[in-house]
Amino acid sequence: MQDFDIKNLIPVFVAVGIIILILLIAIPISKSTGQKYIKVVGNLFWLILVGWELAIIFGIVGVICCVTILFIPVGIQYFKFARLAFWPFGFKPDFTKLNGFKLALNIIWLILAGWEGAVMIFIGGALCCVTIIGIPAGLQLFKFARLVIMPLGTTIEKIQE
Repeated sequence: MQDFDIKNLIPVFVAVGIIILILLIAIPISKSTGQKYIKVVGNLFWLILVGWELAIIFGIVGVICCVTILFIPVGIQYFKFARLAFWPFGFKPDFTKLNGFKLALNIIWLILAGWEGAVMIFIGGALCCVTIIGIPAGLQLFKFARLVIMPLGTTIEKIQE
């Protein structure tokens, strides 16, 4: 039989403390932004677990794209996606029909890098959906996979409640 050691409970206390802190922080944010409380809680959990990493990756890809002359429009879109990666719940992408230069650039992006990023994000979304609590995060990642594969012609709109 194992001896009881308080050191084994430290991660549990830290996790419970973080959850309580997020729930307490969400109240003033939801009042000031006008978003529903559950969206703010979801966004805070997203930010801590996934959002900051995804935003950094999108920002780095945006900088790399802006270094080239051809992919500056894609880089600008990736900066918008980085902002969306911080606070995705309550916003949705709106896809428009493209033609001409933007359509050609989307196809070039799809062939060179878009499909790889979309597959990685899609796999992450599928892994999140394995657990019941991860389904909202998985659905958000599926949304980002669509954005990554064809970035041009996408606008980010706030969902009206």
